[in-house]
Amino acid sequence: MSKRQLCRAGAALLMAVAFALVFYAFTTPLGPSIGSDNAIYMTMGTALARGYAPYTEIFDHKGPLLFVLQTIPQLVSGGYSTLALFVQQVLFLFACLLLAGGVARELHAPAWLVQILYLALIGSMTGGGNLTEEYTNVFTFAGLLAVLRVFGQGLPRDAKGLFARAGVLGAMAMLCFLTRANNALVLCAMTLTLAICLLVRRRFAQLARCAGGFAAGMAAAALPVAAWLASYGALGASVYGSILHNLMYAQTDGVGRVQMLLHSGYGHAAILMAALSCAGALALFRRSPALALSMVAGAAAAGLAAFVSHKYYDHYLILGAPLAAMGAAAVLGRLSPKSRRVRTVPAAVLAVCLLWLGVKGAQTNAWRLSECEGLDAFTQDAQALYAQVPEDERDAFMAYRVEPKWYVAAEALPCMRFYFLQEVLADADPAVMDEIVETFENDPPKWLVIYYNRAFGPPYDERVAEIFDTRYEFVDARGEYQLKRLREAL
Repeated sequence: MSKRQLCRAGAALLMAVAFALVFYAFTTPLGPSIGSDNAIYMTMGTALARGYAPYTEIFDHKGPLLFVLQTIPQLVSGGYSTLALFVQQVLFLFACLLLAGGVARELHAPAWLVQILYLALIGSMTGGGNLTEEYTNVFTFAGLLAVLRVFGQGLPRDAKGLFARAGVLGAMAMLCFLTRANNALVLCAMTLTLAICLLVRRRFAQLARCAGGFAAGMAAAALPVAAWLASYGALGASVYGSILHNLMYAQTDGVGRVQMLLHSGYGHAAILMAALSCAGALALFRRSPALALSMVAGAAAAGLAAFVSHKYYDHYLILGAPLAAMGAAAVLGRLSPKSRRVRTVPAAVLAVCLLWLGVKGAQTNAWRLSECEGLDAFTQDAQALYAQVPEDERDAFMAYRVEPKWYVAAEALPCMRFYFLQEVLADADPAVMDEIVETFENDPPKWLVIYYNRAFGPPYDERVAEIFDTRYEFVDARGEYQLKRLREAL
């Protein structure tokens, strides 16, 4: 590696660490606030690291690769480690920035500026960090770089080298899919558009090489994960969890899409990223019409990914950030070296990005500190309740409808696979609640912690509430939680 490359890598690593310390509020060494989805994933990763089976013994409606990514840091650390997760997040963000720099250089744009622009785009969307979208963007950037190197100068005129590069694109699309199904929409839309362009121009040899390589890359990425799932007998359960239940969850009630698009900051951010992607497509149209069309398709797919659900969490928008950064790089790369704009435009972009990162960084830090207030007391309450569960009976313990961070605070693991927001999951698929009720009736946990004194939406299922009232006896209460014990266990 040359000195110049080392300097680039060092700068990217410094940017990744600085950004992560502030914006990854759930895992930052400055004082993690734990959060909700992050706590769910930490519990999942710790359970898998201690021998649980994915989907069948610990469930989430995400892709199997997320299970793997959450297991690795907990396996290395022994479980429930925010620091190990933080290191993994920094490495992924570092890889994103290196790939963003590669995209920028392909388009003759300043790599450092595109990297900072990417950080500014995701700065208000990280949601505390450790979410599927931030991991997926590494694969999306790698896919974009592969597309640029094949189609950056137009449709390829020969088939040489296409198989391998299409294989990279296929593998990246599959890794996106395996993290969460809808996260693959950007690369899949671009791939389909490029394939149509090859077909229309009758580049059949190139199309065959690309299709073969893409399929081979997808298979190469999918087979190890499928083998891992099969070793646990969880292949069928993973299809239900990562695809079928995920689709059901996306269709649960929420705010209308048009209202969110036109009348919310969420919609405006989606429009901004689509506009950057389309501006880049316009800048590249003469150089490579096929690439430009694929970027427009990718921007539409990123919008679909952000609006396919009625939930509208800000971190869904992160999926469009790599293509938006690529679009900005294409525009910046079009600046003439002889024009004054070659200095003034980058300077203006840099100033806006740094100002935005500063404002959002201060807001994120203030939010983290407010979330951390009371966390010590919360942790003490959780640990005091869990300490009353005998160690030889902790494999028959369940925390039901609690804030997910309760598991992290107590360092406890559930004995049922639907371990978080059970009624929310059942709202998407009523069969979830039927399974929960059956388990409580036939193989109930001996110990139970529940969140009480609060009106839920959706409310407790009546069958479950009756079981809690009739088959369990109150033991203790701390904060807003109470510990119960199965009467038969007395």
